[in-house]
Amino acid sequence: MKDYNYYSVRKILLSALIPSLSLYILILVFTSAAGIESGLVLRDLLQTCKYSMGVGMISNLGVLLWASTSAITFFTLNSNIIKEKQYIKLVVIGFYFSSLLCLDDLFLLHDSSQLNQDILYTLYISLAIYLLINFRKLIFSIDPIAFILTIFLLGMSIISDIFQDFLPISYSEVQIIEEGFKFIGISCWLYFWSKVSLKAIR
Repeated sequence: MKDYNYYSVRKILLSALIPSLSLYILILVFTSAAGIESGLVLRDLLQTCKYSMGVGMISNLGVLLWASTSAITFFTLNSNIIKEKQYIKLVVIGFYFSSLLCLDDLFLLHDSSQLNQDILYTLYISLAIYLLINFRKLIFSIDPIAFILTIFLLGMSIISDIFQDFLPISYSEVQIIEEGFKFIGISCWLYFWSKVSLKAIR
């Protein structure tokens, strides 16, 4: 019993407490060095800006969908019951791809002045092509319609963003179209990777 308790405490320390505490301290240290008040870092953005709950709702829900996909693929990988290597490789890509997209959406990396938007978009397109080329048979055996629909919707969101200045409609109208493609695309993304994860552990 003592050994079990020691193992349990050690595991939660290494897996949860120490990493989260380290990240918490690092964020506070770096943001403080950047001249950002700790209160602004700790409080929710809506609380800080004093906006109503509806502000940013679609964007926040989209981030939750990305995060849900990351969580599902992460726990699928850690289930240790996936037998086929091809499924392991596919779920690994799904986890990292979803996590990258989640971080991008959460911290607006594609709109950051420190990161080139074209580089990120090129990376996303390259990863989608890589998936299609290397896992085509596996993807089509799981749900080709969901995959193609997902890529189409998210692709249209990117295209709308890139060519928004050339469209004969206002910026707000472009935003409605772009974010609509994106939100529905993320939902389809979650659906597809949920099916992949379910298939992988069966």
